[in-house]
Amino acid sequence: MRLRILLAALMLSCFTLSAHADDTSKLAKVHEFFKISKVDQLSAQVMQQVMDQVNSGMMQQLTGTHLTPDQQKQLNEFNKKAQDLIASSVGWEKLEPEYAKLYVEAYSEQQLDDILAFYKSPTGQAMVEKNPELLKQSTAIAQGHLAAAMPQLQKLMKDYIAQATPGATQ
Repeated sequence: MRLRILLAALMLSCFTLSAHADDTSKLAKVHEFFKISKVDQLSAQVMQQVMDQVNSGMMQQLTGTHLTPDQQKQLNEFNKKAQDLIASSVGWEKLEPEYAKLYVEAYSEQQLDDILAFYKSPTGQAMVEKNPELLKQSTAIAQGHLAAAMPQLQKLMKDYIAQATPGATQ
């Protein structure tokens, strides 16, 4: 009986070690994919866009305001604190372990091999090089369409509020 328990425990530990080795191998491939596809650079661009939006919002609120040197210093300090906060919240160092876990769980080892083969190919590298600009242009297209639809959206919201809150002033 002890021998069966010992044998079962040994088989279970071998299975666990094998599964861990598979995850380790997959994780290494995910990290290689991140490097080849330059996901860290894309993440940095997204973070910079978020920071630009924060700065843009701040500048809109300050439009027409002449800042004293002290106020400019305070604004610069705010920008640095905001950038640090954004970096610590959505910087690559923060996101990468969670992203890696997602990829390890989503793809089999063979699929990761195939993905790596594609991204190592000339076509895959062309995709890596062109994607940031395509993403920027795609975002601009979507923002343009959203801006064009904004008057209709505002009218819908105004009509809804008028209907949902009869007698309220606007």
